[in-house]
Amino acid sequence: MRTNRLLIGLALTLIWLNGVKGHPRFSDESNTRQEESSLQLTMKIVSSQYCPGDAELDSLRLKVRLIYTNTGKKPLILYKGIPLISRLMISRNLPDAAMKRFEINSSLTQLTGAANKCYKGANPNSCFFILPPSERYEAETVVRLFVVRGDIREISGAVRSGDHVLQVEVMTWNESDELAKNLRQRWRRYGILWYEPITSAPTAFIVEKQRKVTDCP
Repeated sequence: MRTNRLLIGLALTLIWLNGVKGHPRFSDESNTRQEESSLQLTMKIVSSQYCPGDAELDSLRLKVRLIYTNTGKKPLILYKGIPLISRLMISRNLPDAAMKRFEINSSLTQLTGAANKCYKGANPNSCFFILPPSERYEAETVVRLFVVRGDIREISGAVRSGDHVLQVEVMTWNESDELAKNLRQRWRRYGILWYEPITSAPTAFIVEKQRKVTDCP
């Protein structure tokens, strides 16, 4: 009797293994979707400067370093160039940022020029860089926002003094999705072309109430 149970168990095991071999539990499409979500963006504030605004507002100029990290298993192909910020999000604290309760949530219009020469090759050219797994790439850009002078009152589109949390959405591609998909297929042996916007992890910053205002570049 015991021998029969062992034989039945072995047979069931072999059937399960054959099923797994013939029908993978995780499809290539599923794996690809996971790999396509393998880019992480963090941000570090390098310097800050307060600039003249109007009677009630100053401008805060933040020089930030964007750090792109490939957290996946395959190389990523990224468009090279000055980072273009497409959305600016400011929260009062980290819990508000996690719940998407923003003080400011502004879309920014960015003008881009044609770069047809970048897309004609059989492999990525100097317009792109390849980011291997676990590696990171850094680039610097400037974020500008309005701050209320003297906290006289709440003004839409501006923040008052104190602690805040900053996030930015950065464009990684300035052409059509159709072109990106074609290039992704053409260049697949070099890595995965990343073309979707990416949002940074929250970064804390302080708006000073007593501040020195100087002319900004």
